Amino acid sequence: MELQLGDIVVFKRKGPVSFILGGILKLFERDWSGWGWHVAFVSGQDDNGWNICEALAGGVAENPLSLYHDYKVYRWFDEALDQLKVNKFVTSYLGKPYDIAIYFWTTLAVIIRHYWNKPISKLLDERYSCWELTQEFTMDIGKPILSRYDVVIITDIMKSLEGKEIYYDAD
Repeated sequence: MELQLGDIVVFKRKGPVSFILGGILKLFERDWSGWGWHVAFVSGQDDNGWNICEALAGGVAENPLSLYHDYKVYRWFDEALDQLKVNKFVTSYLGKPYDIAIYFWTTLAVIIRHYWNKPISKLLDERYSCWELTQEFTMDIGKPILSRYDVVIITDIMKSLEGKEIYYDAD
């Protein structure tokens, strides 16, 4: 697998929270396959292989990709990224708290979008879900996957990544 800095990694939906929330989301987003849920981006490489930057319950962290299975990799950026710029982003976000409130806002956004065809603005704060972190990263690098001001929904991320899959790791 030929990964590149900045590639987007989408992990298979697992766990009770993702199945409940994903099931609700599937009611409103019928075209969504329901496969992906957790999202990260390739943040660098060391002697042990590629690392990803991700937002987890304990906050934003950098972890080895080799710890994971059941993921797809997408090439979002057309050109090679500058490692120093990626490092600067990662360093400035490491340890930021997880945004648990995103589940409420996502639910509200999906309902409002479905019934009134209107987006709702997200709160700009210092807490991040994996979706928000990836959104901020792509914005900071210069090729936004979604607007910074809309509530991020995994289905929007997956629509943006359509046709850009470069690798699939199945467990």
